[in-house]
Amino acid sequence: MKIGFLVDNLGASQLSYYLGKNINSYLEENPNSDIVCYYDSFERNCVNNNFASANIIEAWSQSGAMIATSENTASKLATFVGTRNKFFYIWDIVYYLKRFAGRKYVDTFNLDNVYSNKDLKLICRSESHAKIIENNFNREVEYIVDNLNMQQMVEIINNELE
Repeated sequence: MKIGFLVDNLGASQLSYYLGKNINSYLEENPNSDIVCYYDSFERNCVNNNFASANIIEAWSQSGAMIATSENTASKLATFVGTRNKFFYIWDIVYYLKRFAGRKYVDTFNLDNVYSNKDLKLICRSESHAKIIENNFNREVEYIVDNLNMQQMVEIINNELE
């Protein structure tokens, strides 16, 4: 199975840690899998990755499933011509919250946002993230996967391919 992950970078972050750790573990059990991580900006890896990584420009014509992990990478994924199975894994909803008069709200004023793009299947990290997306963007979140669990991610991709 061919899977691509789109990340802003692979530098020190919780996302990069879980991504590296979980893909490495998955590849130990499934060495014939083809997993590539495409980064938007190069940073030193926070985990010794046992999988390929390349600049995001290399991903635009790749076949197989692609999983974006940020608004930035999701907006790029939406324009990819060779990818039929496009997913947006919403890692951390905190990035989308802003402060307004002491209250948090989600910025929904951009009508051309990635959350509304029906070509991207939404995957959230938690039930609470899914409810925020559903309530603010009137879009059902198809899947919930905690901390990029690779077994669940592969199961989701297989379900979508059927």
